[in-house]
Amino acid sequence: MEAIERLLQLPYQTLAILVAGYLSYRLAYTGRDSTHQTLDTLAIALVFAFISQAASALLLAVYLAWGPTPSDAVTLPLWAGYAASVGGIVAALIVAAIWRRVSVNSLPEILRGAGISSSDRNTAAWETVINREDSGPSQITVVKKDGVTMQCERLDDFKKAPFGPMILGQDGSIALYVTDYRSKESGEWEKIDPYHGDWGPELTIIPAGEISEVRIRHAPSLLRRWRRGRGTGKGSGVVGDEDPSAS
Repeated sequence: MEAIERLLQLPYQTLAILVAGYLSYRLAYTGRDSTHQTLDTLAIALVFAFISQAASALLLAVYLAWGPTPSDAVTLPLWAGYAASVGGIVAALIVAAIWRRVSVNSLPEILRGAGISSSDRNTAAWETVINREDSGPSQITVVKKDGVTMQCERLDDFKKAPFGPMILGQDGSIALYVTDYRSKESGEWEKIDPYHGDWGPELTIIPAGEISEVRIRHAPSLLRRWRRGRGTGKGSGVVGDEDPSAS
């Protein structure tokens, strides 16, 4: 409690900078901070805090330049200080949102293209998959250890479902709306309707310990298809519909 009381006694400008650093860090790295140490967290939060402070100072400079006359600029209205602090927080959050997208997609591609690094800082392939939030997954197939295979053939059909088209847990668990089912004995796909009238779609959760294999297909965006086609000369590179287990 004493620590909280000391924090509350700090000037509101300092509190605003600390709040901006923390909120921006949470926005930029929620679900991606499993490998961060204490020093990493503090350093990143301080970077966003600096951005907030710089934006607040810029807003105050604009206010003093265009707002009051030089004789009135000695005393700064309290509302102007609060407005600048809030503006700094908003600016830091905007930068954090942009960084969340750029740091996962564009930055690794730039570093690879420049021959600097081919690493994306993730410790496992699964982390890379779940962190690419805009990769455009179109289909998911889960093979369980008991031989049962479950599939959601078209993820786009469940974009407006309560939890989105699927959930990829950091622990390796998966939640999906099963549209196709194949048992180990029959080997034939069986269509399943996850909708049950007014009850809504049924979400199936598969613990990580029961999963043997996961297959995810992606339908790249038009821009990504164009870039991939220029780089390889082979078009979009979209995988066909054949099931590799059938061959």
